[in-house]
Amino acid sequence: MMMFDSIANVFSLSLAFTLIGLNVYLSTKVLNVIDFTCDASVTLGGCAYGALVLYGVNPLVAILISMCLGLLAGFVTSSFITNIGVEPVLASIITLTAAQTFILKLSSFESVTSSKNGTQSALSTLSAIDSFVITLVIVFVICILFFKILNSEYGLAIRVHGNGRIISESLGINTNRVLSIGLGLGNALSAIAGALIAQISGIFNAGMGNGSLVFGLAAVIIGERMVSFKTVKGSVMGCFLGAFIYKAVMETATFGELNSIGSEYNGIIMVLVLIFLMALIHDNQKRAIKY
Repeated sequence: MMMFDSIANVFSLSLAFTLIGLNVYLSTKVLNVIDFTCDASVTLGGCAYGALVLYGVNPLVAILISMCLGLLAGFVTSSFITNIGVEPVLASIITLTAAQTFILKLSSFESVTSSKNGTQSALSTLSAIDSFVITLVIVFVICILFFKILNSEYGLAIRVHGNGRIISESLGINTNRVLSIGLGLGNALSAIAGALIAQISGIFNAGMGNGSLVFGLAAVIIGERMVSFKTVKGSVMGCFLGAFIYKAVMETATFGELNSIGSEYNGIIMVLVLIFLMALIHDNQKRAIKY
C-alpha cells in the first residue's frame, strides 16, 4: 500500500509540474522572453497556499488566492518592462528579489509535519489516490482553458507579440497590455503549481521553487522532441508530456534516495536517464523521417 501511495504521489507531482512547463513555454516560445519570475511564483503560490490552509482557509479558496498572487507577480514584472524600460531578465530578477520578503514571511507558517515521518501532514488531509484524482482534474481543466485562451483573440495577439514588437504595433496590438496578460497568465499557472505541490507533499518552504525555470526549459525541450510545436494543440500536448516525463524520471531516480548506491549520485543518474530518453526520441524521429 505504501508503494502504491508513493507511485500516486509521483504522478500527482508530475501533473502539478506540467503547469510550470506551460508557463515556460508561454514566456520563452510564445512571448520570446526569459522570465525568472517563474521561480518566485511557484514559491509564492506554495507558501501562500500552505499558510492559508494552516490558518483555516478552504483549500480551493487558497488555490485561487495563490493564483492571484502569481498573476500579480507577472504584472509587476511586465510593468518594469513596459513602464520603466528594464530588460525582461533584469525585471524578473527584481520581482524575484522583492518577492523573497513575502515568501520568507509566509514560510514562517511552516509548522507542518512531513508524511515521511509516519504522521499525516496538516496540509495533506487527502489520501494519495484522492490527491492524484483532484490534481488530474485541475491540471486537465487548466490545459483546456490554456488551449482555448491561446486560440482566442487575446491569444493570437500574444502569439503575434512574440514575433516582434514592430509587427504587433503595425497590426494595432497594444503590446504593453499583451505582455502583461501573457506574463500574468504564465505566472498564475506557476503559482497554482506551487499550491498543488504544497498540497501533495504537505511541505512548503522558501526554496521550493528553486530551479523551476530550468525544469520548465527541460520540459519544453523534451516536449518539442516528442510533439511538433507547429500548432497550439501540439504545443500544449508537448509541454504536458515533456514536463510529466521529466518530473516522473526525476522522482523515480531519487525514489527512496537510492541508498544502495548513494544519494549523492542521484543527479548523475537522472542526467543519464534523460540523455538516454532524448537519444531514444531522436532515433525514433530519424526512423520516421527515413521511412
